[in-house]
Amino acid sequence: MKKFLKIHLLIIGALVGILSSCERDTDFVQGTPSPYISNLDIRKLYKGTEVVLTKEVTREASFVTGQVTSDHSGHNLPAGLLIIQNLRRAGNGIDSLRGIAINIGEAAATYVPGDSVTVKIEGGVLKRVDGILQITGISASNVQKITSGVKLLRTPLSAATILAKPDNFEGCYGMLNNCNFEPNIGIETIEGTKLLNDGSGEVEMHVSSSADFKLEKLPWTARVTGIILPSATTKIPQIWPRVKSDFFATSIIVDPTIPLGPHPAIITGYFANPTSTDANYEYIQFMATQDLDFRQKKFTVYTTNNAGASTPTGFPLEGWNTGGLRTYRFDLTQGTVAKGTFFYVGGFKQIGGIGSTDISDANWIVSKLYNNVPGDKYHNEKGPQERNIGDRTSNLLANSGNAAGIAIFPTLVVDKTTEPSDVIFFAGTGNNIFGDGVGYSITNNDLYTTMSGQTPQPFFLQGTNTSRFAVPIDSEFSYLGGTYDASLKRWTTKRTHKTAPVTSKSPLSVIEKMTGATKVVN
Repeated sequence: MKKFLKIHLLIIGALVGILSSCERDTDFVQGTPSPYISNLDIRKLYKGTEVVLTKEVTREASFVTGQVTSDHSGHNLPAGLLIIQNLRRAGNGIDSLRGIAINIGEAAATYVPGDSVTVKIEGGVLKRVDGILQITGISASNVQKITSGVKLLRTPLSAATILAKPDNFEGCYGMLNNCNFEPNIGIETIEGTKLLNDGSGEVEMHVSSSADFKLEKLPWTARVTGIILPSATTKIPQIWPRVKSDFFATSIIVDPTIPLGPHPAIITGYFANPTSTDANYEYIQFMATQDLDFRQKKFTVYTTNNAGASTPTGFPLEGWNTGGLRTYRFDLTQGTVAKGTFFYVGGFKQIGGIGSTDISDANWIVSKLYNNVPGDKYHNEKGPQERNIGDRTSNLLANSGNAAGIAIFPTLVVDKTTEPSDVIFFAGTGNNIFGDGVGYSITNNDLYTTMSGQTPQPFFLQGTNTSRFAVPIDSEFSYLGGTYDASLKRWTTKRTHKTAPVTSKSPLSVIEKMTGATKVVN
């Protein structure tokens, strides 16, 4: 009985507690509306027609506060616009960062990025002017600077997200990385409306005729910081860099009128025998002896593998274009490389085979899975033809006793006697390398010469052209050293074969900063 009464008393007590916790209407606390409104809520007020910002419209708010992102010192923003951004005060602020333009006239130029301001917007008019949503009718005296030097919030941008939700990004400060431009790289300036592709899609960049930095040359790639504003004519969202430093070229700009020298690119090393598998993990290292833009002047790289099982058999009737399992072709048609720096052609961007260090940060001009796809097309004066040069191969760079080689040509049109920019051979001599008037063409470098006295010898293993480096060692990068004088346009220190052990955890420096690495001087 006592247990029964105890249970019922507990139930009754719980019900009393629940009922007593319920609030009556008269118990609600009367809240005070905030005098501040966020940019997110301001932008929601605009439905296509201008809006007078009364307290009734803004729910008693009279002010907006935020950080200044506009910078008029570069003269590439619409005059008179003070652009600020802020997060919504209520909630966690996720996806509430928005920008807004406030037209205060000439005084806008006195504010700089990082200033924190409060603006009285009551009585202003929210409308679109030249495509830009802005608050007009605001006096410069309505703006009060609170502090300066505030770290700017930078919105992650991509072409895809900007175009998907343009209103969300309008007026926001952000950065686009890996911006690829075309068509007239290094020839035209950045002035005007330029189309860029960041890998997710295409978006426009706007640089006006009044911008201080309008004469900067258009590079192949750049990092662009700025404010997202719509075009006055098309209403398409654009990124507007504010000052020169907002546009940072991440590729060099090459003067297309400068002719190529006799050896614009040289071979400096190769990785022919990875620890795991050779298939798709071999690569070749080159160095430029002058600034190069492969969109302006296209190059071709060939490899040759003359192992016993390589077909077609016999002498290479088409030279570097023999194809099959004898030669493989890579076309170099984009990217830039500065004088005296390395660049790479090969398979996966890994230093030593499966599971090894990612070296994507190196300057890869071509990364092609040669075990999965055939080599690039043969070219003649009419352009690319049907025939691919090279079958799919699991062994791009031979590591047997038969001769293997690498050549780089400063053209896409390569015939039987075209001279490469540079060429090297390694391993043994093997059979069927030169004979019956055909072979692999060479050039005048530190290893070979096309003439012996008055006698032509344009092929490897013809006459005195017998130089070759040692058979590659397992898990070691072959580097060739030597010094090339760009002024004299010749080798002043002959290349010799050295190796650097490569492990799965080796950094890029193992193949670029070793003792005796190739140098380009002058």
